[in-house]
Amino acid sequence: MDNAAHIRPPAGHFAQWSRVFEPVVGLYGDMAFRYGLKFGLAGVLAVYISLWARLDKPGWALFTVFVLMTAQYVGAIAEKSIFRLIGTVVGGVSGYLITGAFEQDPLIFLTLVGLVVGGCTALFGQSRYPYAFLLCGMTTLVVASNGMGNPDNSWTFMLSRIEEIVVGIVVTMVVQSVIWPRYARMEFLAHLRASFGDLRECLLNAPGICGAAEGMSGAQKAREFPGRISGLRSLLEFGSRESLHFRRRLETYFELTVCLGKIACAIATLRESLPADSLYHRYAGAAIEALHAALAAAMAGLADKESSRATRESERGTISAAFDELDARFYAMRKADVVRSIPAEQALIMGLHVSGLDDIRAQIGKAHELLDSLPSDPMQREFTPVPLVSPWPPPFWIKSGVKAGLAVVAAFVIDNWLKPPGGAMFILGTWVFTALNAASPGGQGDRRAFHLIPLNVSALAGVSLVLIAARPMLSSYAVMNTILFVFLFVWGYLSFKTRGMTIPMQLGMLVLVGILGLNGQRPISFEAIVEFFFGLVLALVVSALFQRLLWPSLPQWEVRDRFVEAIGLCRKMLAREPLRLWEKTRLALIPSEVDIRLDHLTPPICPEGEPAALRALMLSVAGLGGNLAITLDRIPADIPPDALEAGTKMIRHMEALFEARLGSIELAFQNGRPPDLEETEIRAAVDGWCAWATETRKSLLDVDRHPLALARITGFAERYHLMGEDILRIDRQFGELRLPLYMGDYSL
Repeated sequence: MDNAAHIRPPAGHFAQWSRVFEPVVGLYGDMAFRYGLKFGLAGVLAVYISLWARLDKPGWALFTVFVLMTAQYVGAIAEKSIFRLIGTVVGGVSGYLITGAFEQDPLIFLTLVGLVVGGCTALFGQSRYPYAFLLCGMTTLVVASNGMGNPDNSWTFMLSRIEEIVVGIVVTMVVQSVIWPRYARMEFLAHLRASFGDLRECLLNAPGICGAAEGMSGAQKAREFPGRISGLRSLLEFGSRESLHFRRRLETYFELTVCLGKIACAIATLRESLPADSLYHRYAGAAIEALHAALAAAMAGLADKESSRATRESERGTISAAFDELDARFYAMRKADVVRSIPAEQALIMGLHVSGLDDIRAQIGKAHELLDSLPSDPMQREFTPVPLVSPWPPPFWIKSGVKAGLAVVAAFVIDNWLKPPGGAMFILGTWVFTALNAASPGGQGDRRAFHLIPLNVSALAGVSLVLIAARPMLSSYAVMNTILFVFLFVWGYLSFKTRGMTIPMQLGMLVLVGILGLNGQRPISFEAIVEFFFGLVLALVVSALFQRLLWPSLPQWEVRDRFVEAIGLCRKMLAREPLRLWEKTRLALIPSEVDIRLDHLTPPICPEGEPAALRALMLSVAGLGGNLAITLDRIPADIPPDALEAGTKMIRHMEALFEARLGSIELAFQNGRPPDLEETEIRAAVDGWCAWATETRKSLLDVDRHPLALARITGFAERYHLMGEDILRIDRQFGELRLPLYMGDYSL
């Protein structure tokens, strides 16, 4: 249920970055053990206070603990608590008003409940107060379902719900803030330093003058890095709610994450190697290696907690000296009259390398400037973070809202018409499973909604049999609290790294809350256990019908939609439309989201080898997006006017061709059928651009142009060349896909 799952980088492609968390949280087992203890203590304490205060439904206080404890940072807990309280009050009032005024008019009653619940579910998928909307819809549903039998007294359910939520909020905030608290602001700083350290490793392992790395190259790792940056920005948001001191430095810290992203994009361009016999190796190889070492040392300094202003100044001086030495080596090549004998393609690769290293130097300098400003400017202005997700619900959540609203209406109709056992638990379970299953971690979506019914029914049957056997023991507070604590401890320990609520976790949460609602301090009847069992079973069946028959979320369709989204964002950049921060975040997260869903595309759903082809295509699209981000609108200012005019026209022509080709691929993905793509026109444009770059280089060699300036110009030209090669590679990779074989719904 944690909407922050949409802005944190999930597991998958980014598994190699997991080691960065060890310096921050220690060993996983230790932190998970602590989290489990806190979870168990918070749950038992919330139930105890609810019983002591004679509240009617202590299960709702426990439900609050379940949901709030998923936010493990003090700042996130504060935000979620406020939103939960606001959403609960608004939802309780709306549920009371709808039930009290319209319960006798089923058409109006069901329409209003469906609209409120569906609308709040859809709004959970946007950036402005999502958690308040989620709780508003849930509380409206709870008050309406419990108050139907006695609408005049439905206000009692509203009041009881608010009281129990307040208990759960206070207990969770105290436990999370006092016992082994985790502060996002502290972890942000540690993660930031570790990120600079990992980018240093990417630079040292990047191909080019220094040679190719073994296995996955540093350039490829850097292409996957932006997803990590979105996680840092989410820590920034939570940290801003923990400390005014931190908040006043928020803009500086945010700009440091921008530096990280630009460094990663620059390293990602270092993917071309020079031949071993290249003259660049003989004349400038040592200088390039020294420059690599100087930049790597500066990034190591950024990763060092003890780095000082004097150290950073010294590192910048070393980098400048390394660039001066490279400049001298280039002048020596010109003096020896060997520059003209170097093939143009090698000059373009060298220019690409120099441009990338120059960009890295600029961002290191910017990072140093930002860090130097922190001690001397303790009262920086407050900075409001830009949302990392869309300010309006995406299509996925709009469809989820419609499904959830219709499923809830169907559950109300079934409950009033057939009077099945389960009552309010049946209605609540129908909403939870319908609205949240497709968004649960794992990327499986609705694919196994029907398959999971027998598994869940078997689990519920086992729980019910245990309840029947344990009825006498549950009347003991000691036994009840022990079972509750052990359950919550195991839950917390196993879910420590989970972001969001998985399907088993949703079922387990409803089971525990339902058992607590049976109230073991009074004799639990056999009929009550049967109602508990059939209520959840019927919720599973009804929700599965809506999940699979109305806009089902299937891995192959989610992969398709994310490719369409990523390609659409690349087209937007080519059309010179600025991307909002949340769009840049989406472009960074899409590769890992695709990777998770591809794990579920196995035969017979998907042909053998197709997931690997889709992964390769996604990597190409991500690489294109990174190249676009650092190349567009960055024409070097010292290109001669006549060459600049011709080059600008060619750039606009190429960009129009690239945008049109991506549009064709986007449309083909939407239709689920690869088109017949002809690369002749794009190949001719790219070849023409390379010819322009070669001629421009020759003309600049005839004048006393600064060697590094010449390298930057050729580097800029090579980036556009790589962009064209990326487009053609995407063409070929897309043409090899077998979309018609698996874009249908074959798993029903």
